[in-house]
Amino acid sequence: MPRDTSLRAGTSIASVMLAVSGCVVSSVQPVTVPLVYRPSPRQLGLVDSFPCNAVARVQASDARSEKTLGLRTHESKPLKAEVSASGDAGSWIEDGVQKYLTQSGIHFQGGGPELIMSLDSLRTSESILRRSSYEARIALSSRLQTSAGKSCWEGRIEGVSGNYGYSGSIVDYQETLNGALTAALLRMAESQGFRDALCHCAD
Repeated sequence: MPRDTSLRAGTSIASVMLAVSGCVVSSVQPVTVPLVYRPSPRQLGLVDSFPCNAVARVQASDARSEKTLGLRTHESKPLKAEVSASGDAGSWIEDGVQKYLTQSGIHFQGGGPELIMSLDSLRTSESILRRSSYEARIALSSRLQTSAGKSCWEGRIEGVSGNYGYSGSIVDYQETLNGALTAALLRMAESQGFRDALCHCAD
């Protein structure tokens, strides 16, 4: 008899824990995400070595007219809230580009071309129920040029990234945004035009 009581108690506790873990999110509040780039170990080895591996500097600017990142939207309730970013987007891109290219074998020194980048768009979406699905999309205009300003290569690069986790998680937002930037930079690094310009972009 005591054994049956113990079993019922254990089943009851498990049921309560399952109910709590499966609760639908009931409110949606605005979120502000600090822009901080952290490279992912998964990107290592994705890019072949560059025939020429020197860049003098990278400079990035924020050309967006819409600074809001996106919306948090509930799947089953008429609830939504805005997502914004804190920090300078241009500095975030510069930091990301330098860390990404350094991990890919590029050296930043005075003898190479300059990499000029412009952030055209950066958007997120979060779909909320019990947990959240995240997505981020980024588009950048990029140019390799000589120190005198002569263009050697220009391209528009885009990246998309997804994630899944707790609702309104700053870490999940940052991972998703950084994943989109990394995906865009991978496309740039794989571009034959970009790789050729690294070798031939000189005064």
